[in-house]
Formats: sequence, C-alpha cells, structure tokens
Amino acid sequence: MATISFDLVSPENLIFNDEVGMIIVPGKDGDFGVLPGHSKVMSSLRPGRVMVYGEDKNLLKAFFVSGGFAEVNPEKCIVLAESVDEINSIEKSLIEKEIQKLEEQETDISKEQLNIAKAKIDALDSNYYEKI
Repeated sequence: MATISFDLVSPENLIFNDEVGMIIVPGKDGDFGVLPGHSKVMSSLRPGRVMVYGEDKNLLKAFFVSGGFAEVNPEKCIVLAESVDEINSIEKSLIEKEIQKLEEQETDISKEQLNIAKAKIDALDSNYYEKI
C-alpha cells in the first residue's frame, strides 16, 4: 500500500514528520481525508482534531489544532497550525476551568479563546474517526 509524507508544524517546531497511510484534517468547511495521490488543495483550518493513520488504517496519533492552514499535493500533506496539542496530553478538567473563566469575560479575544476551548472539549469527547 502507498504512503504519503505528512508534516505537522507549529510556530515553535516540527511536531510530526513521517510517511503515513492517511490523515484527517479539520478543514474550514468540514473534515477531509488525505490519502496518497490526493489532488492539490489548500485549506484554512478550524479548531479540531488532526488524525494520523498508518498504512493498516490504525490510528497512530491524534492532535488538536487551534487553526492554521493545510497544503496537500499527491506526495505530501503539510499542516501549519497556530497551536498543537497531542490529544492524550489535554487535561479535560483544566479546559473546563478555563471555559468557566472565559465565559465571565466579554472581550473579542476571550470569545475566540472560548471557542477554541470548547472545540478542545468536543475533540476529547468525540470518537469519530477512531477506527477507519
């Protein structure tokens, strides 16, 4: 089976770089899957999960991205994320406390942070794409 090269990059460093079987990306207009040979596409990202699968379609890694861009061509997928957290490292209780604090604030920045925090909770609670 074929593979596609995948890079996940945050502003600080390269988070993930490997040959994989498939990637699911949270595009601005909905999730989209990337397989080897995918047509060229560029998409902005919404807050959500990036799911990385091996050639055998088993889930290798899951990340939460707060936004950014994805560039895809037949050989490579690059996700440039505003921020990246590995799903397994997110503490749900801390995010819930953060949501409570942000709901008390009324600034535009806090509203954006609140949307991202709620998306993190949704990502933690979701079991979509766990098995392909």
